Amino acid sequence: MENEKIKKPELLAPAGNFEKMLTAFHFGADAVYLGLKRFSLRNFAGNFTLEQLSEAVKIADELGKRVYVTLNIFPYDEDLEEIETILFELNNIKPHGLIVSDPAIFLLAKELTDIEVHISTQLNVMNTKTANFWFKHGAKRIVVARELNLNQIANMCKNTSGEIEVFAHGALCIAYSGRCFLSLYMTGRSANRGECTQSCRWNYKLLEEAERPGQYFPIEEDERGSYIFNSKDLCAIPVLDKLIGAGVSSLKIEGRMKSMHYVAVTTDVYRTAIDMICDNRIEEFNSMKDMFINELSRVSNRGFTTNFFEGTPDTSSYNFESSKYINQFAFVGSVVKKTDKFIEILLKNPLSVGDKIELRDRGLLKEEVNVESLFLANNNERIEKGNPNTIVRIYGKFNCGVNSIVRK
Repeated sequence: MENEKIKKPELLAPAGNFEKMLTAFHFGADAVYLGLKRFSLRNFAGNFTLEQLSEAVKIADELGKRVYVTLNIFPYDEDLEEIETILFELNNIKPHGLIVSDPAIFLLAKELTDIEVHISTQLNVMNTKTANFWFKHGAKRIVVARELNLNQIANMCKNTSGEIEVFAHGALCIAYSGRCFLSLYMTGRSANRGECTQSCRWNYKLLEEAERPGQYFPIEEDERGSYIFNSKDLCAIPVLDKLIGAGVSSLKIEGRMKSMHYVAVTTDVYRTAIDMICDNRIEEFNSMKDMFINELSRVSNRGFTTNFFEGTPDTSSYNFESSKYINQFAFVGSVVKKTDKFIEILLKNPLSVGDKIELRDRGLLKEEVNVESLFLANNNERIEKGNPNTIVRIYGKFNCGVNSIVRK
């Protein structure tokens, strides 16, 4: 049993833009999912033009990786002509899969392309009969509903005829498999059209009109606050060995709107943990769970929960005190060049002489650096502070390499 081969699932990471795709691949993602400028439910991410997608697919092919395109909007009739045009273009580019959540787009994708089609979690597939319905009609993979526990996921993997994908990490929608209308009701911007305003995370008060008209009262839960819809983030690390043992084909990290820092760290942690488990290093994995979770907590999060994996979530899965992200580190930038004498960093945020930074590379490699001097990369001019979108140089010998992230 100890030497039994464990099926290694794909690690699927978010790519909100081209840089984040490269970051995900560098830190160990087997595949990325991304959106075009239209019809992807993340209108506020950077997203990809068709030209950028073509280049992304070429890079993925060279690396032996995969690129999946999200077309998971719920379309109106007037959207379908443009979607048909996009599908023709996609069939020329040949991404490795399309993620859809509407039967119309599913039918068009099967009719107009020979690209494999994945069923989005938005279709909230909860049982084997529904899953096999989609597999029978040509779906390659199903991203199952987030409301399933480990036993139900294992049953789905065992008794269906296609690939099962599961969300393993990231923000959770309060609504059933993300089918939310709160944002549309509150702001006129529909989550199902890619414009979610995260109204569920607002601070609500109660207006009691019968006895005290016009007087507002805070909604409280055990005096902890009033963020009554505010879920913690999903984190599967505590049950990752069981999730892999269930037989899932792909483990997905949420976060196309998140930073390069988030993509790098979450991908690296899950890459390391998955490899440990699938190499039968279970004791080592168990001994490192706390370290993995601690490292994940260093990027933006709202606290962690295993959600439905271990049963119906209780109040510990919600953050009643605040809807703000917890950020232990500020993202500084990424290493774009390294020699035996210096590194160069493309800054996303300011960096000054005297700052203490941490370089973070794949394989959980970390390196603390005191910035004693700073130079512009283009002319080697000595500076006291580097501003965003400039490339700066730090002299010294470093273990972390190109594509490492920098934080402070």
